[in-house]
Amino acid sequence: MRYRELIKKVQDYSGFSDTESEEALQLMVESVAVHLTEGERKGFANQLPTELQDIALTVLPTDITANEDIIQQFMDLQDIDEGHAKTQIKAAWQALKQAISGREIEDIKAQMPGKAVALMQ
Repeated sequence: MRYRELIKKVQDYSGFSDTESEEALQLMVESVAVHLTEGERKGFANQLPTELQDIALTVLPTDITANEDIIQQFMDLQDIDEGHAKTQIKAAWQALKQAISGREIEDIKAQMPGKAVALMQ
């Protein structure tokens, strides 16, 4: 799936503007990638459009980011409330699920924190 198509999917799921949908998608890719092992991060990136591959590949997990709550990360980085952050996460994940394989989805969910996985259904 192409980059613009993914943004449009996020917009369709959320009702957000084009700009906010793009930002949510990019932040979701970063948030997922930071929780993955190097091999999984590469596998994830390879299934994404070029515009998102760099985000997935350049983010490096640290003790802080690997343990950071994804909802709190969205809230802090964008100065939004919890409900809005959850809507962004759900919409971006629904769009991403259409771009990556079912096996990759399961591999990702296995490495994500439990609170994030609950939103990624």
